[in-house]
Amino acid sequence: MKTKRKFSSSPLCLISAIAWGIAFPIQELASRSSHLLDALGFNGLRMLLGGLVLIPLVFLLERKADYSKKRVVDTVKYGAIAGAILFSASATQQFGIQITGQSGKAGFITSLYLVFVPIISFVLFKQKPSLFVLIAMPFAVLGLYFLSFSEGFGSVSAGDLVLLLCSVLYAAHIIVLGKSSAHVNPILFSCIQFFVSGILSTSAGAIFGTITTDGIKATLFPIFFCGVFSVALAYTFQLLGQRNGNATVCALFCSMEALFAVIAESVMEAQLPTTKIIIGCVLMLVAVVLAQIPGKSTQG
Repeated sequence: MKTKRKFSSSPLCLISAIAWGIAFPIQELASRSSHLLDALGFNGLRMLLGGLVLIPLVFLLERKADYSKKRVVDTVKYGAIAGAILFSASATQQFGIQITGQSGKAGFITSLYLVFVPIISFVLFKQKPSLFVLIAMPFAVLGLYFLSFSEGFGSVSAGDLVLLLCSVLYAAHIIVLGKSSAHVNPILFSCIQFFVSGILSTSAGAIFGTITTDGIKATLFPIFFCGVFSVALAYTFQLLGQRNGNATVCALFCSMEALFAVIAESVMEAQLPTTKIIIGCVLMLVAVVLAQIPGKSTQG
């Protein structure tokens, strides 16, 4: 039964990866207007929009959910924690994209959370991934490299270090979702985390950043797409997927956002996939298949 639940959770994480991957080049478009609307303002607006989109769904889909005191307290508590981490992760990601100007490179470095998730899980919770997942991870990292770079990694910049911090924060977010998913009402949880993240981001943007009416007008499409699809849909599906799945396996599936980021960038620029991209696709598919082979994972 546990194996079946793991398989059923994978498509939800895959949908999240598709939405996030398509969002990378769209976020890059938004970064071109950063002098009018910087990363803090952009992320705040897309998070708030994501929360607003979910409000009707809370009433429609969770009106008969468990609203006991403990359930509500856990939903609010974990939602606030996840929202604070999401604020930090999404802000560093957008700043990293803004500094590097390369959505492919940003996708690769961000997706390294697939390495950090099992490391953090083992250090904090003594949870060991299965042998097949461990075997799958080098294939995934190598696949991500081929997908993201056509002429090598290049020199390490300040933007790369920002994106590496973003990757660690997203790993922490994945682990929080995994640990809290069984104790919360998922849509209400997502709504809370988006509003917390959005309020923190817009507040910081109003104080330290740049938020202008012209900037909002110039980035209406990126705000709409990212708010509805890469926030409301993707993060909620990720939470639902992690309710029945292993965090490391879900991280592997979510890391396929780098694959879809490259595909989206190729479509937007009307380019055919290169040999390296094809090799990267094959390696990622090998990693995903290996991660789905049943195996023991231990928790101390």
